[in-house]
Amino acid sequence: MGNNLQIQDQADMKLSNLISIFNLMYDKAPISRAALAKLSGMSPTSITRFTNDIMKANLILEAPSREKKVGRTATLLMINENAFYSVGINMDSTYIHVSILNFRKQIVADRYRKVQLVAHTIEELLEIAWQLYDQLMTESGITPSKICGIGLSVAGVMAGSDILTYGAQLKLHGINIRQAVMDRFHMENVIVENDCNAAILGQQILKPEYKEKNVACLCIGSGVGSAVSYHGTLFSQPGGLSFSEIGHTIVEPDGMLCDCGNRGCLQTFLAEEALITRAQKYNPEITLLEEIHSAWVKEVPWARTLIHQACVYAKMAINNLACMYNPDLILVGGESIDLYWDMFQGLMDEPLPLFAPFRNRLQITPFFKMYQSSIIGVSGQVQEQHLRMLLKNVL
Repeated sequence: MGNNLQIQDQADMKLSNLISIFNLMYDKAPISRAALAKLSGMSPTSITRFTNDIMKANLILEAPSREKKVGRTATLLMINENAFYSVGINMDSTYIHVSILNFRKQIVADRYRKVQLVAHTIEELLEIAWQLYDQLMTESGITPSKICGIGLSVAGVMAGSDILTYGAQLKLHGINIRQAVMDRFHMENVIVENDCNAAILGQQILKPEYKEKNVACLCIGSGVGSAVSYHGTLFSQPGGLSFSEIGHTIVEPDGMLCDCGNRGCLQTFLAEEALITRAQKYNPEITLLEEIHSAWVKEVPWARTLIHQACVYAKMAINNLACMYNPDLILVGGESIDLYWDMFQGLMDEPLPLFAPFRNRLQITPFFKMYQSSIIGVSGQVQEQHLRMLLKNVL
C-alpha cells in the first residue's frame, strides 16, 4: 500500500510540474528551451524531457528563431493553436450564442439566434444550440474529432457543474443540465457554469492582469447577477452554489413583485422586463427596452426619471458588492450595458455611495460583450480539463 501511494504521489508531482511548464510556455511562447529553463528555474535536461512529453500530445510546434545571431540558430517553441477546439454556448432567455474556440481560446466561428420570451424545455433550447453548432462545423471545416468538449454558460443558480437549481429567466428549475448537454451533443467533457462566473473567468483570460486582483462583477440584462474571484479563483460555497444572485437581494420591502416570488428585489429596478413594466405605467405601449432608450435619448421626463432611478440602485449594488467582498476591481457588464451604455453610464457618475474605506481605492470598470467573455471563460475550463487529460496520458 505504501509503495503504491509513493508511486501515485510521484506521478501527481510529475503531472503538476508538466502542467506548470506548459502554462509558462503557453504564456510566454514563442520561447526557446534555454529561456524556458531560465524562467522556470529547472535544468535544461529537465526542460528538454518535459517539452518532449508535451510534443507527444501535439500541443507545441518548433520553429527557427528569426533573430539573427552568430552561431547556431535557436529553435523556438510555439503553441499549436489548432491542436484542438472547444465549443462555447451562452444561453439566456432572449438569445443563444454558440462559438468555436481554438487552443488559444480565440473565437474562430460564431453564430447566435434570438429566442422568444416564453417558456422552453431544456431539450428545445439545446436543439437550437445544436443547430447553430452544426452550421458552424460545416462552415469552419473543423472535424468533430478535433472538438474536445462543450462549455455552457447559463443564467441561473448552479449547484456544482451539474444542476441548474433555479433559472428565473429561463424558467427552468432543478434540471441536470450537464447531463442534458452530454446527451444532445454526445460528449463527455462538458462543463456548465453560471454566466456571471463564466464572464469573470473570461475577463481574466482576456486581461491576465485581473488574475492578480480580487475582482467582482455586476451583470445587468434580462436579469441581474454577480460573481467574485480572488486572485483568479472563483468564490463559491462548499456545496457548489454560485455567488451570483445579488439581483434577488431585497432593496425595497413590499416593492414590485419579482419573478422569484419575493417583492422589492434589486432586479425589479434594473432587469429588462422590470424596466419595461415600470415604463408601462407612463406609456402602456412600451414593450421593448429599445423604446425606453429612444424616449431617454429624446429626454422624455419619465424615461429620464426611470433610468436615473435604475442607476441609483446600480450604484447601491456596487457599494454592496464592495462591502461584502472587498474587491480591488468591480466590472460592470451585461446585455443592457452592451446595447445601451449611453443610458446606463450614469451609474459611474459621482457621487457613488461607497463606504469610506473603498473611496479612491476601488476601481470600477465597464466591460462589453459579456456573452463572449462568458463563452471564453467556460470554454477555457473545458480546455484546461482536456489539457490535463492529454498531459496525463503522455507520462
